[in-house]
Amino acid sequence: MFNVDIDTGGTMTDTLVSGGPQPLLIKVESTPHDVTVSFMQSLEAAATLAGAESLAQFLDQVALIRWSSTITSNVLAQRSGPKLGLIVSAGHEADLYADDPRHTAHVVPSLVRREHTVGLAANADRAVIVATLKGLIDQGIRRVNVSLAGAFPDGAREQEVLKIIGEQFPDHFLGSVPALAGSDMLMRPDDMSRTFFALINAYVHNSLANSLFKAEDLLKIDYRWKGDLLVGHLNGGVARIGKTKAVDTIESGPLFGTHASAFLAASQQLPKVLALDIGGTTAKASVVIDGRIEMRPDGHFFGIPVRMPMPVLRSIALGGGSVARAAEGAVTLGPDSMGAAPGPACYKLGGSSATLTDALVALGVISPLGFLEGRRVLDVAAAAGAITRQVGTPLALAAGPAAQQIMHRAVEMMAGLARDTLAEAGHPEPAGFVLFAYGGNGPLFATELADQLGIQEVRLFALGTVFSAYGSAIADVLHVYERALVSTDAANEIHGAAALLQAQAWRDLLGEGFEPQHAQLEWEVEDATGARAAATGESATSVPALLASLPKPVILRLTARFPIPKQPLPEQASAAHAPVASLRASPLVPGGELPVYTHATLFGQQLSGPLVVDGGTFTWYIGPRWQVTIDGRGDACVTRMKG
Repeated sequence: MFNVDIDTGGTMTDTLVSGGPQPLLIKVESTPHDVTVSFMQSLEAAATLAGAESLAQFLDQVALIRWSSTITSNVLAQRSGPKLGLIVSAGHEADLYADDPRHTAHVVPSLVRREHTVGLAANADRAVIVATLKGLIDQGIRRVNVSLAGAFPDGAREQEVLKIIGEQFPDHFLGSVPALAGSDMLMRPDDMSRTFFALINAYVHNSLANSLFKAEDLLKIDYRWKGDLLVGHLNGGVARIGKTKAVDTIESGPLFGTHASAFLAASQQLPKVLALDIGGTTAKASVVIDGRIEMRPDGHFFGIPVRMPMPVLRSIALGGGSVARAAEGAVTLGPDSMGAAPGPACYKLGGSSATLTDALVALGVISPLGFLEGRRVLDVAAAAGAITRQVGTPLALAAGPAAQQIMHRAVEMMAGLARDTLAEAGHPEPAGFVLFAYGGNGPLFATELADQLGIQEVRLFALGTVFSAYGSAIADVLHVYERALVSTDAANEIHGAAALLQAQAWRDLLGEGFEPQHAQLEWEVEDATGARAAATGESATSVPALLASLPKPVILRLTARFPIPKQPLPEQASAAHAPVASLRASPLVPGGELPVYTHATLFGQQLSGPLVVDGGTFTWYIGPRWQVTIDGRGDACVTRMKG
């Protein structure tokens, strides 16, 4: 049986199929107008590569599909969600419980307008609540959040308001109004974080739900598929659609690349790793120390602060589609991107703006004939023309030197991103770190970036172009449950709360078709300061000992992990003959010819740069003064040469 992992990005949709004699790597262009189109195109391409006669026949051999995407991230980043209404406690209509006006400014008016936020008195009766709601409906609001002060640990008042909304606008009528309580979304004593978290979830919910349910309907109804469609979560796990909150999926795709980095860093005993993911639209950096992803106590979702632990993940608007221009005698890149459509000028699909991809084509780093395994031929002349027009002529440079300036500007931006990420994680100096570079464009800049940062070692991966899909392929089903402890010295309440969480985990796993007795449970308690204590156990009996380790625990948390069997990823096939380089015209090297090697010929080989490695679905650029060694899996260790 096959497992299929699909990661839908802003420009490319990456797929990894495991379970066959060789892992299958598939890249198709994303379809932002309807991401289910590229989702199904990926499956159709997988069926062809697997030798199936039809997609239906291929799906009969697929046990599960794990899907991560940037759907929710894009909606939040672009602030393209629906109109929301918000009911808060009277007196907090303007500040939304934030103690810093700058925090509120990230939410108002981009997520919720000031006029769509109303205050509710503590003693408001049913008539007042109904009138408040009708006032929002009259303004065109069709989704309401209720977040009242002090709803942690007791959210009873919020639930009372939700009940009235449900009775007044029941869901079996066309005029139903979906309503969400902050206390249902985040078990935190911080009123601001609960409010913001609930707003984010409501804001991105529709876009994700529409795509997921459409994809599931296509699979289950049109193709009668009986496998499991699991959705990638920010915590590195996956879950069924019915057990997924939209906010759980924000940045889940990029974080799967970080989880893959952590897995490989631990297995290879690399203590300090800087992970860099560069795609078609964005560049993202994260940090792994001793095999664990570096976290920060207070995080944010695209500028919206939430006081809860989150991975250190920084991003900038820089990718292959980033538009290059000349301004004030220098090169600028982005933040606008040509995306997959119309794409860079070299695509010849109507895009006339010079992009980072055009520069890489003009420099001979990207093959004009081998792009997307030869499915698209790139126009070198169109790339050079756009570069000359937008960058070369304003800076009095020919196309080649102008393309080099674009590449250098990209490296400068990446170096700034890397330094900022390391500093946020508490590691201001890059010295001693190993750079993991992946994504479609990461390996094209790895050695240049390492030169800028003073890093001595780089790792590149045969699965690097689908690295987030690889992180998904090693993911387990993961559910997290929380409950507030009102009285931490009442044994009955403590045991009762733990038993309820465990029962809920058992019920959810059974409902998803998993055997709960095989789940791994981790119990955790957290006090008001954020201090934690954790223990792994098979039942709620672990909880009392944890409570004794913290003075005033207020949150009881259960993480239920159901391990999914990992399909083996065999070593990729290597060619029997010795490596032979072709030469490609390039302004990057003296003499203008850059050696290009076929990846399958390099297993067990060691070469010195400058050179390009062409893997069909991926390309690596190894700069001067760097030496690359390819292992039996096709992965590369690249080290700076001495002298």
